[in-house]
Parts: sequence; C-alpha cells; structure tokens
Amino acid sequence: MILNDKNIKDIKEKKITYVKNFTSIEETYDFNKISYLVDSYSLYVDYVPKQINYFNSIWKFRDIDKLDNQFFVLLDFLSKIFKYPHHIENGVDIFFSFVTNTGRSHVDKEDVFLVGLYGKTIYKVIENNIDYCLERGDLLYIPKGIWHKPVSATPRSIASIGFFE
Repeated sequence: MILNDKNIKDIKEKKITYVKNFTSIEETYDFNKISYLVDSYSLYVDYVPKQINYFNSIWKFRDIDKLDNQFFVLLDFLSKIFKYPHHIENGVDIFFSFVTNTGRSHVDKEDVFLVGLYGKTIYKVIENNIDYCLERGDLLYIPKGIWHKPVSATPRSIASIGFFE
C-alpha cells in the first residue's frame, strides 16, 4: 500500500484524495470470485436501487473484512495511519454491478476509502466537479458529507472502507 506524505496530509485535512496504484490486489474480484464468496460464506447480498431488472442494479455485501484477510489488512492499515477510533460500524463492503450503470448521488455519514477491485468506476464528485476513474488497485478518499455519484463504465467491483467517528 502506497501513500506519500502529501496523500496522508490531504486525507488528515479531509481533502478528497485520489491515489493511482495504491495497492496490488492479490485476487481478481470478478464475478467468479464474488459467486465463490457468496456461496462459501452464505453471504447476504443486497441490491440498490431496487429495480425490476435486477441485473441493472448495484449489488453489495457487507463486512467482507471479517471473511477476507486482505480487506482486514486494508481496514487496519487505514485505521492506524489516520487514527480512526474503533466504531462498531467501521468495515469494508463490496459493491458490484453486472452491467454499466449509474448510482444515485449521495452523501455518506462516514469517511470512505474506495478501492477498485475489478473493472472501471467513475466517481463524479460534486464538491470539486471532478471525475475520478477507479481501476484495480486505485484509491479514492471521500470525506463524510461530500456529494458524489458512482458511474460504472464496465461491470465492476469496488471495496468501500468506511470509518465512522
């Protein structure tokens, strides 16, 4: 995991921060891997928004850090670097979609570190009117309270690491 001094300073100052090639992802989190995780651990999978054509939805499963050590390491690393206090809701969720689609504009209640796992996802950040393209291993930090919108340019999966304070 690679963060330079400027990245660390910007994140500590709650600035939107994009880091290309932040980490190497050991496994390919494509739909074969996602199917394996769901089947092996009987994961509850939710989809948003709830549409009639389910394959156009954005899907997610929560707390993958409790099952996959790679995500526990990411959560632990970021927690220690940025000194986030323990909170019961801190964790790693995976969002994925089978086809290109657009999520809703939203604001998170927690600081979010997004890590590209598979495919391409563009995050439109309304605050600074900049689009960030996340691919495998890239990181985007979005402080709580910042409006943003995900747009999947391909089928994709993203790790969302959230810290509540």
